[in-house]
Amino acid sequence: MSFSISRDDHTGEFYEATANHTLLIRRCPLCGSLYPPQQRRCHDSDSLDWHAVSGEATLVSWAVDHAEPLDPVLAAGDGSTSVFGLVELSEGPWMQVAIVGTDGHDLAAGQPMVVEFVTPGQGEAIPAFTPAKGSS
Repeated sequence: MSFSISRDDHTGEFYEATANHTLLIRRCPLCGSLYPPQQRRCHDSDSLDWHAVSGEATLVSWAVDHAEPLDPVLAAGDGSTSVFGLVELSEGPWMQVAIVGTDGHDLAAGQPMVVEFVTPGQGEAIPAFTPAKGSS
């Protein structure tokens, strides 16, 4: 099984950045609040700017999916499961992401994570997260 992701008018800048291994989130130009990439507006403004972030995060929660992985790049080492979770970026917003490089048994809430860009199927690179070196 495989899937692909394609950009549109709203996501072009985000995927241009992921192709260059840069993670973008949204920032309100009026109040400076930061939001996850899918956010479209702030209560202070009708539009948000893209803002590059460090790619460092803390693991909040995760789940192991025992169904056939959507794509091999999202599969655990043995290829039988995938891990998805919530991370809190060092800049504050939370993101729902694939967690790669683990089968989930070595994860712990509060664990440091770092972004890794993967390209499932045909299409765009996406941000996934993996345990930071020395954190397991």
